Amino acid sequence: MKRSDLSALAQTLFLQRPDETREFEKLLIEHYLLNVRIQDVSAMTDVEMVFFNPNEHTIEGVFIIPHPKQTEYIDFEIQIDGKVIPTKMAKKEKIKRIYGKPLQSTDANLLESLGSFHVQTKVIQIPAESVCRVQIRYDEYIDEVDDNFTYMHPLKSNLPVGNFEISMELDSRYEINTINSSSHNVTIDKESRGPAKLTYQSTDTILDKDFVCSYSLTERLHLTEQLVSLEEPLEFLNKSIDAPIPSREPLDVVTKSMPTVNSDVFAQPLHSYRNSVNLQERSVWKRQSVSRLELTPPNGAAYHDNFFKGHGTNPFIDTEDDKFSTFAMDTDTASFAVMRRFLKDGNLPEPDSVRVEEFINAIHYNYTPPTEDAFAIHVEGAPSKFGNGKRLQMIRIGIQGKIIEDTNRKDANLTFVIDVSGSMGIENRLGLVKKALRLLVEQLHPNDKIGIVVYGTDARVVLPHTSAVNRKHILDAIDALRTEGVTNVEDGIHKGYELASKNADKDCINRVILCSDGVANEGVTDPNMLLKEIRDYMDEDDIYLTTVGFGMGNYNDVLMEELAKKGNGNYAYVDTLKEAKRIFVENLTGTLQVIAKDAKIQVEFNEDAVSRFRLLGYENRQMKHDDFRNDEADAGEIGSGHSVTALYEVKLCENANQGELATVFIRHEDPDTAEVTEVSEKIYVEDLKDAFQDTTPDFQVAASVAQFAEILRESYWAKDGNLGAVQRTLKSILPQLQSDNSNSEEQKRELFSLVRKARRLMDLEALQTS
Repeated sequence: MKRSDLSALAQTLFLQRPDETREFEKLLIEHYLLNVRIQDVSAMTDVEMVFFNPNEHTIEGVFIIPHPKQTEYIDFEIQIDGKVIPTKMAKKEKIKRIYGKPLQSTDANLLESLGSFHVQTKVIQIPAESVCRVQIRYDEYIDEVDDNFTYMHPLKSNLPVGNFEISMELDSRYEINTINSSSHNVTIDKESRGPAKLTYQSTDTILDKDFVCSYSLTERLHLTEQLVSLEEPLEFLNKSIDAPIPSREPLDVVTKSMPTVNSDVFAQPLHSYRNSVNLQERSVWKRQSVSRLELTPPNGAAYHDNFFKGHGTNPFIDTEDDKFSTFAMDTDTASFAVMRRFLKDGNLPEPDSVRVEEFINAIHYNYTPPTEDAFAIHVEGAPSKFGNGKRLQMIRIGIQGKIIEDTNRKDANLTFVIDVSGSMGIENRLGLVKKALRLLVEQLHPNDKIGIVVYGTDARVVLPHTSAVNRKHILDAIDALRTEGVTNVEDGIHKGYELASKNADKDCINRVILCSDGVANEGVTDPNMLLKEIRDYMDEDDIYLTTVGFGMGNYNDVLMEELAKKGNGNYAYVDTLKEAKRIFVENLTGTLQVIAKDAKIQVEFNEDAVSRFRLLGYENRQMKHDDFRNDEADAGEIGSGHSVTALYEVKLCENANQGELATVFIRHEDPDTAEVTEVSEKIYVEDLKDAFQDTTPDFQVAASVAQFAEILRESYWAKDGNLGAVQRTLKSILPQLQSDNSNSEEQKRELFSLVRKARRLMDLEALQTS
């Protein structure tokens, strides 16, 4: 077989070299069989395709199986005509570079539908007028989104198939509540508490849609109940065999179809193959920007699609040089949600996007709330699990704010400033904003009021402040929002504060809520200058600012975070409707009502007990020590029920066995009386546990999530760390967390899943670069 005969099969792509003059017909798909078996949230997919070569000569090519978006492979294997075939990874960018031109000419949407990587086999041959049987198997973990699990198998290709069959069996230790397919008219056979079976068959059909099946369970799965099915060893048995790369010149013929398999093909368990084949991990990653758009940079500062800004990493400080640590309280969690979005897309987060304190504060630690004061202080410590060095301890300072019941919340005057510029049309960002606002409207009290300002090229009021009793009128205004123009955030914020000021009431909550992707390419775009223009509104009318980010790729995290910090507010990022529900439904009072203004923390270490210390995170919240008792200095605003957790690594002095270790001071202003309060609590060496495993499960979770963040942001202090240790630590303590409330348990389950995803992405990246 001459190299000039080379063609390529990629989803299925048959690409003819430009120097090949011989005509050939596309391969025919005689049958496509899809068999899926799901247990709880773990799915095993078998696919079988039979191709027929109608040509009078052999077709030689490369088989490339695209990785479905939102899917995490655990193990992957492929057989061609009954023979196990070694595979390698092929990154999306490489596929686009090789096949980009012919794909654009035949199917412009295909490139964007591809996942971030592909599994590629060695060269295969299909003799003239013969068939080729391709059998594929992979395991995957199905993520839960808004209380539903969704399985998806990519099929859309507009290719004809002689015989097409789907067979799915779903079983769970809990009763299956709902099950349906939005893509195919399947037949569902379901007993009351038994497994559900879905079947579908058609002949001479077109693969014009992906197969999608959604289901829900009557009860949530506990973390420990999932560990057996979710936890797979990280194995890389063999180096992959590289396949020849087809010509990069424009090619003539492009067609596509998707993988397949029959339940009879692989009758024996998947794991029986693991000693003989090269197992490919679930996803491959290389940091790459999402679709690049032309943007206007902020005045004086250039940025790309995703704009993040690192703030360095806190060093260890010798107490003989400085025994104080002073910083503003911060309850933002946006960085954690941004990381979750990156991982969901199959990418590791940008290191500069990781703010350690926002990872730590995203987790609920079950602190006991105060009975009288604004804050309760909780302290715990033990030898550091992840830090290196003798006598190195980790101290957790947990500060829990008082809880105001929703029925006792003040009435709220809310002014939404909504970005409706063209960039908000990407990923249906405005659509998610509208869904989030609808959730919030349903939670409002009768005396609450909502006003809406939108901005694109310029800003305008689309809803004057309207009482929540007129819900239909408010919802109609929300539903009518459409994208338009460029992004004049300056005009939007100015109009928003102007509207908020007209309706401000000292006895109510007065808050501006900015919903945007942070892109600003018209007017003033610097956060300091933006807030300077509306400073009088903030001071005189006591108006707080909340920024809520949407979208990824063409997203400006820096603007959103800085606006919230300088606008006496908080910053959240919405990646799913579930996150919107957490902010605007489950934690609405905490989002809206402030219990402490200019809240700050100062820790004074005892030089006789502590030789050096390091604060994990809060790099951009640091304050001058003298400003701790300067009540004009700006600090953090804390909402009802919010908690702040600070972790310190401290090295004890050699003979520090007892006595005072440090004193924690908290200072804040009451938002109603303007009275300034300062409280303190001492920490003693005797308070420290003898071993890390002797601490509470929540302490261990806090230490684990901090190490997770330190590794993701490539901290110098975590250069020898690995996510495997974090994953094992979380796994060991998960059984102890089942007594928590359901939301708290779900958080820990999600954290474990995120660490697991990141670990596999990192291991695969290391494998590719080795």
